[in-house]
Amino acid sequence: MSRQPLSGSEIAFILGVPAAWAILLLFHPGGEPDTIYLNLQDRVDRFLVVHIGMLIFIPLFAAAVYVLVRDIEGIAARVSRFALIPFVIFYGAFETLQGIGVGTLVNELNGRSEIDQATREDLTQDFAENILFRDFGVFVSIGNIALVTSMIAAGVALRGRAGAPLSVAILLGISPFLISAHPPPYGPIGLVLFIIAVLLFLRSQSTASPAQAATGAGPR
Repeated sequence: MSRQPLSGSEIAFILGVPAAWAILLLFHPGGEPDTIYLNLQDRVDRFLVVHIGMLIFIPLFAAAVYVLVRDIEGIAARVSRFALIPFVIFYGAFETLQGIGVGTLVNELNGRSEIDQATREDLTQDFAENILFRDFGVFVSIGNIALVTSMIAAGVALRGRAGAPLSVAILLGISPFLISAHPPPYGPIGLVLFIIAVLLFLRSQSTASPAQAATGAGPR
């Protein structure tokens, strides 16, 4: 099939968004899931900055994937584009409540000296473990499934409709599992795999074009 080649600004956007997101995630505080207040009490500002940034990068990353498969036809490409919608909605809701919500609660508890340490820990843990927005809860599960579906479908579409090498589809299929587990090292590694997949795809397109021009064949 014919498709317009990606412009320089589109390539910069597709590569720049995951690169910037990966850098942001390097600052994500770590810690055990059952000691959330202790993990964040002295790092709450950094935690909030990272998760507010996440809310910005979730739709930007969805837009980058959309641009990558925008002009490709077929069921896989349509599935990839459609799945980006629940990814943005549900993963964004998870980030709002689990990320910004937990960070705001910890910040508020830090300012209340009348509340003892044990109560602060219990309040934070109870809020963070809400079934809707806890880790592996409803919102993040739907968002993760949507992201994985979109990325696998994008790999299938690029492979079948745009002549991408198999390595592109494989990397796009692996990357969302790491991106969805966003604290480092997983999230940054997943985003780097996405960048590598895009670079391999762009390289395959640039090497295919001279051969197509020499044979008189149109782009795949």
